[in-house]
Amino acid sequence: MLGKTLHHYRILRSLGCGGMGEVYAAEDTKLNRIVALKVLAGLTATDPERLSRFQREAKAIAAINHPNIVTIYSVEEAEAGGVPFLTMELVEGKPLDALIPRRGMKPAALLDLAVPLADAVSAAHQRGIVHRDLKPSNIMIRDDGRLKVLDFGLAKLRQETADAPGAEAATIEQLTARHGVIGTAAYMSPEQAEGRPVDHRSDIFSLGILLYEMATGTRPFKGESAMSILSAVIKDAPVPAADVNPGIPPELDRAIRRCLAKDPARRYQSAADLRNDLEDLAQAHPAGRRPLAGRRAIQGLAVVATLALAIAATVVVSRGRGDRVPAATFTTLTSMPGREWFPSLSPDGKWVVYGAETEGNFDIFLQSVSGSNPVNLTKDSAADDDMPAFSPDGERIAFRSSRDGGGIFVMGRTGEAVRRVTRSGFNPAWSPDGIELAFTTGRMDINPQNSEGVSELWVVSATGGEPRRVFAGDAIQPNWSPHKRRIAFARRGGPARTTDICTILPGQGEPVTLMNDAPLDWNPIWSPDGTHMYFVSDRSGTMNLWRMAIDEETGRARGEPEPIVTPAPFFAHPTISVDGRHLAYSSVLRTTNIQRLALDASAKPAGDPVWVTSGSRLWSDPDPSPDGQFVVYYSNVQPVGHLYVSRIDGTGQRQLTGDSAADRVPHWSPDGAWISFFSNRSGRLQIWKIRPDGSDLQQLTDAPDELAYSTWSPDASRIAAATPRAGRAGGQPTTYLTETGQRWSEQRPATLPPIPGSPYSLAPNGWSPDGRRLIGFTGPTSPSSGVMMYTFKTQTYERLTNFGEWPVWLPDSRRVLMGDGGKQFWLLDTQTKQTKVIYSGGRDVLGPPRLAADGRTMYYSRRVTEADIHLMTLR
Repeated sequence: MLGKTLHHYRILRSLGCGGMGEVYAAEDTKLNRIVALKVLAGLTATDPERLSRFQREAKAIAAINHPNIVTIYSVEEAEAGGVPFLTMELVEGKPLDALIPRRGMKPAALLDLAVPLADAVSAAHQRGIVHRDLKPSNIMIRDDGRLKVLDFGLAKLRQETADAPGAEAATIEQLTARHGVIGTAAYMSPEQAEGRPVDHRSDIFSLGILLYEMATGTRPFKGESAMSILSAVIKDAPVPAADVNPGIPPELDRAIRRCLAKDPARRYQSAADLRNDLEDLAQAHPAGRRPLAGRRAIQGLAVVATLALAIAATVVVSRGRGDRVPAATFTTLTSMPGREWFPSLSPDGKWVVYGAETEGNFDIFLQSVSGSNPVNLTKDSAADDDMPAFSPDGERIAFRSSRDGGGIFVMGRTGEAVRRVTRSGFNPAWSPDGIELAFTTGRMDINPQNSEGVSELWVVSATGGEPRRVFAGDAIQPNWSPHKRRIAFARRGGPARTTDICTILPGQGEPVTLMNDAPLDWNPIWSPDGTHMYFVSDRSGTMNLWRMAIDEETGRARGEPEPIVTPAPFFAHPTISVDGRHLAYSSVLRTTNIQRLALDASAKPAGDPVWVTSGSRLWSDPDPSPDGQFVVYYSNVQPVGHLYVSRIDGTGQRQLTGDSAADRVPHWSPDGAWISFFSNRSGRLQIWKIRPDGSDLQQLTDAPDELAYSTWSPDASRIAAATPRAGRAGGQPTTYLTETGQRWSEQRPATLPPIPGSPYSLAPNGWSPDGRRLIGFTGPTSPSSGVMMYTFKTQTYERLTNFGEWPVWLPDSRRVLMGDGGKQFWLLDTQTKQTKVIYSGGRDVLGPPRLAADGRTMYYSRRVTEADIHLMTLR
């Protein structure tokens, strides 16, 4: 071909040979420029249909206009034989792998390339084009430093050539070195390696491999042959990048692991989300400057940049004298899929015990802080076991278990001699003498504001017996002071559900509040000498560790809160050793997005769930419009919340409400004219409504109690609403029936009669389509709440189940869908009271279900949580 001419392109030199044919440098004699010319083998003019399809695909790729994607100039055919060829921008530079040092790139240099790379991939995905063959040789760095991605979408065109008559069958042998593309095997996604259909998330997996190689200088999946490499891609978990190169930012390590999830649903759901996280990280690591500990408010759990915090930040930890220690090292103790959380350090700091998801349930694991071989202490039980706590002597472990009805249990440090202490309770905490356990009646994992109802504080002997109540108000996450003088806990309250740290005497009395302000403060632990209180707070914008000087005798603060910055994107569950030199914690990455699931006439799933939203913002409580074209939901960014509307595929998203109010749980009116929600914008939680275009905001209720749970009547003339925490506002809890066409002050809203023998009102969640009944739940929202039905004609209540929450009616006014606290969705027949599971969320947490008007599509939020245990050690 050298020296020959194709049309007006004169071939100058060969640039290489690939799976699609030869690539040449050529002179465009018309425009007097040098181009890259790729001659494609396997397609000819004798197959016009396939050739036409190829040309359409190539033109779509050529339409991408992005500074980091190589531009395709033209799609043409040679005069002789009709062989098609492409002309494109010629990139003079080096491939990416030529720039990667043996031990990996420095963070700033890596991010300078990773951000435009992810942005280029995102731009193509937005046009529906998937690369399918991202690898270092397809990424060129020009001499001026600009990154260029080659062959975008051409892997699909290569598939077109493979389908041509006479083309070689696609087999594993095509991936051998003999064919020169063994690198492709090393950068494939699991679904691509297995020959399954792929979408844009396959490229995200490949991006994870590239980021891993850039960070460490080595590939995550290795093998002696293409077959062994593909086997590793499909089955093996790579060594964490941070273990290979401890100098990389922990957040980059976490982003890489998320990209490399085997399940596409657990990866980043868009390259744009990955790019955003990399941009956040790059802002803290500009090239040529030492990383600094920056603080930037985040929404949800977007990854933030804190490498300097792990390497050079001054860490303040009490060591018995309140002295400052200049530096600390951070070690990753666990990196299993799913959640590992609630760590508890042994008194000597050499062992850690924690809860982790395994085989569909939580178990308790014991692990050396210097090793990586955890031992399952509760594998003999199929129940959920978590929230472990080492005793002060290190010989016993208290924990929460759902076995035999649930409660607090104690076992030996190696899992022996399990015995029950209480028949209820969460978050057990040992007294410093090992004689008693404090616990609460309400569970709290990582979101204090999502826990409903009153959680009381109790104390019980570690050997069992009758518990005694210490505080009847709200209390979560107890922790004893080192001299047994006081118990610290987090207390929720106020219209915005703020959470503050309190202390109380172990007997009874009024709690002392350390701080009473807007930030969310929780998870308190005392320093070993009792001079400081450590706690988790979002007062800097991100959820991280803080401390405050405290008087153990009075429980009162002796100073202002001060930050102790860690590399965690979301910090939780701190535990400290007796000498104060070791602090373990959970580092959490959580996303909550909206899904929709098609149902058949029997309310069984009729396909796989489809994502409506993606990204790191927390989206919750979707409700579809009556015409099925749109869906409303809210962004749960504490302490505020904003309503959004989009099409059911997530496009066309627009914001309905703003400012500093907490707007929550929107519901579309049956006529489609209004969207109701509850909000604290009047100073306390009440029901509001707004037009779907964001206009005509109105307050519907002005009840003496806070109102939250609500549902529309079928004709949209009334709304039923009740207090979210019945029994706390004083007086008889009430369920109101308010007219939507009148102001609250102009009417005397009807109320439902009290539930006989219950201190709670009905929290309404669905008005039957025939208008005859309300369905809801009573008491605190939890899997044990139980579903209750009210019939207007007889003015009577009927308990339908002893479990379940958030029930919604199907169109037949007989069957109901409900949740059970986040694990599964259930179908309930209100006449026979029979229930059956229709869908399980696996490790993920499923939010309240809502149904389209025809009952054939269910919408809900899905929370995906990854949590790992880390150790901070003072140097």
